[in-house]
Amino acid sequence: MVWDIAERQEWSNPPELDAPAARVLLDEQAGNTARRRAAAELAAAPFYLVYQVDHIDVPMALGIKELKRGSAGGRAMRYDQQGRLECVRVFIWQNDKAVSDAAIAKSNRALIDPAVAQQLRDDLKLQLLKRIAALGAPPPSGEISVKPPDGMGN
Repeated sequence: MVWDIAERQEWSNPPELDAPAARVLLDEQAGNTARRRAAAELAAAPFYLVYQVDHIDVPMALGIKELKRGSAGGRAMRYDQQGRLECVRVFIWQNDKAVSDAAIAKSNRALIDPAVAQQLRDDLKLQLLKRIAALGAPPPSGEISVKPPDGMGN
């Protein structure tokens, strides 16, 4: 099934990112009035954002014993009302360093504890939602560092 792949799981592609009106249109139980209202809301939107998860490198969150910090990447694509692509922004996110270090310290067996894997998946979802919220912020001003800041390179 297509939903079995990591890029389509709720923790890597959370429903909180979906427009409520789009969810109404996908709901088979929604009535005609609700569907018309949802369609009108989407038609009146000034633009549309589509998020595409491109890669997931989170072995511990998937229960695989590879003791490293999980990271993932994707694209945010903005379309105008006519469906023309206006902007694409590539973004990455990864497990919080403290959460990842704690999970590594707990992983002293041949298999990753399912509770530890779930904690890492929950953290990835939280970090993704934080990263998506920050996408609308203006780019940093000033000099760009040559080396990624601590917490982004390992």
